[in-house]
Amino acid sequence: MSEEQDPQEVLDRILENDDRYPRRAYLFVMEAVSFTVEKLTVRRHITGKELSLGIRDFAIERFGIAAKLVFEEWNITKTRHFGDIVFSLVNEGLLRKTEEDAIEDFDDVFDFAAAFETEIQIDLESKES
Repeated sequence: MSEEQDPQEVLDRILENDDRYPRRAYLFVMEAVSFTVEKLTVRRHITGKELSLGIRDFAIERFGIAAKLVFEEWNITKTRHFGDIVFSLVNEGLLRKTEEDAIEDFDDVFDFAAAFETEIQIDLESKES
């Protein structure tokens, strides 16, 4: 960012031009960037694939079994949508990219159905004593 920008004002500009995803989705992705970077053993730039996996892990930690439903509510149904959000934030100066980074780095990183699939099992036998 060249000058200090108010992130909320930047998000207002983004949402005026592109309302595919709600403000909460952008805020979540920005939090997920921090979450992902903090998991690294050495501070460095993260790739689109690494960020997509970090977003997945952060969503599971934050939302648990509701993660897929939350993303669907935000119109996010594939990892490319993370890229849309990230590159909007990059274009407005809230995130940075390298020359090697491309939105295609977010394509098909994981399958949403499989990534957020949860099985809740109730052990009825142990209750019958």
